[in-house]
Amino acid sequence: MPFHQDGREPVGNGHAAAGFSDDLMPGVAAVDGVATFTGADSATGLGADDATSVAFTTGVDASGAATFLAAGFAAALAGAAFFEAGLAAGFAAAFTGTAFFAAGLAAGFATAFTGAAFFAAGLAAGFATAFAGAAFFAAGLAAGFATAFAGAAFFATGLAAGFATAFTGAAFFATGLAAGFATAFTGAAFFAAGLAAGFA
Repeated sequence: MPFHQDGREPVGNGHAAAGFSDDLMPGVAAVDGVATFTGADSATGLGADDATSVAFTTGVDASGAATFLAAGFAAALAGAAFFEAGLAAGFAAAFTGTAFFAAGLAAGFATAFTGAAFFAAGLAAGFATAFAGAAFFAAGLAAGFATAFAGAAFFATGLAAGFATAFTGAAFFATGLAAGFATAFTGAAFFAAGLAAGFA
């Protein structure tokens, strides 16, 4: 049996199995039409054409991967720039919103202070009016009391005058009564004197 066919048993009349070639070593696909490997090729297991093809393909794959990686980095950097721009725009919007809020707050406080001042002024005016009204009321009350006191004094004066008149009338009556009694007593005495002379 030839050396290169160790491990293969002949089939039929000493021929190799159909589809195999006697030029190929055992363990290698011995399909008819496949290129024969040389000793130099056996180190890599590839034929010259195959090695060139693989090297080309590997180079293409490497450059494609590098291009893909570069494109990915570019996309990442673009995404980072977009994120940074969006972040800056977001901060700008936030600062603008804060400034707008602060301005509105200041305006609100200013309005509140103005309203408070207006309220205080109105309150002061109201108190002034109330005090003026109270003073007017007090003046009117004092005048009323003065009038009442004056009327009372007038009434007292009239009452005193009335009593005085009454007392004067009473005195006049008493005087007249006394005079009447005196006249009566005089007449009685005259009568008594005449009576006594008549009896004498």
